[in-house]
Amino acid sequence: MAQDRSMLIGMLVCCLAVVSIVALVLGIISLNSQQDMQGASRTTNATQSINIYNRPATEGTPDSSDDKIWLFAIGHYDDKRQYLDESTYTIKGFTPDIVDAVCAIANKNCRLVYDIYENCWDNQAGQRPRGGPGLMGNWYDACAEWVQTYDRRLTYYFTVPFTKGGSVALYAKNDSSVTYDDLTNQKVGFLDGWNSDEFCLARYKNIAGSTLGPNQIFHYQSADLLIDAVQNGFIDVAFGENIAQFSTSLKRISPLGFENNCIAGGASIMTRHTNRYLVNWWNDAFQRLNDRGRYNEICDSIHERHGHIPSGNYTDICIGY
Repeated sequence: MAQDRSMLIGMLVCCLAVVSIVALVLGIISLNSQQDMQGASRTTNATQSINIYNRPATEGTPDSSDDKIWLFAIGHYDDKRQYLDESTYTIKGFTPDIVDAVCAIANKNCRLVYDIYENCWDNQAGQRPRGGPGLMGNWYDACAEWVQTYDRRLTYYFTVPFTKGGSVALYAKNDSSVTYDDLTNQKVGFLDGWNSDEFCLARYKNIAGSTLGPNQIFHYQSADLLIDAVQNGFIDVAFGENIAQFSTSLKRISPLGFENNCIAGGASIMTRHTNRYLVNWWNDAFQRLNDRGRYNEICDSIHERHGHIPSGNYTDICIGY
């Protein structure tokens, strides 16, 4: 009996030793697993934004929020395309009509915000044109009704055009003897931020002296300032789009049908290359606007809705007219 008890005690000791070894091994494995998980957590946390209330926005993809407000910058008010209605103090015109209609079809919440043109696109005298801080800095989602140019396409992304590109012309004082085809030693003024700049003028190889020297180039921030500079003799010629302010205050010295070498496409919504989701939903909705005949309706109603504003009519603005 004593011998049997000794054998039983020995077997129990062996079993306890085995159980202890297994428990030890499992404990080590569990500890290593927890350390690995903590290390992975630290690695993950290290790549996350410190500010947990700021979810980085990913441009080019749909915004999951239904209350996303799409901001479209609109600039100086000067013609039927866009003007300030003094009675209601709201922005009206062909471009707001198009933005309202397209956004309604796309079921998007859109707002027009005023900003100077230079914050969308800037070209200082003698410097290469470039993207403005407003659009480049994401102050708003896009700039409304900007003509596509070769320089702008290097920087920005565009929707399909919804207006014609417009025409350009050379202007001088009413009593001036300057001719359009010889600008040698002439001082020429341009509207800052517009596509009709000194680099566009240099493309007219049929105009003598079209490539200007630095002392011949003058930029102005509004049509009124540019007109005053011509009328007061500070500059000899103005080069710009054929807008009502020029044609009523200055003498057009370039011929009718003067070729526009400044544009690569009509006026569009201009945005950053990263914001392709906006371009996609806009183009889709604009196509549906066309298919339903609403684009033609908006064009045909320009005179009725905005005819009190001097400038061109629907044949000057709308595509296909």
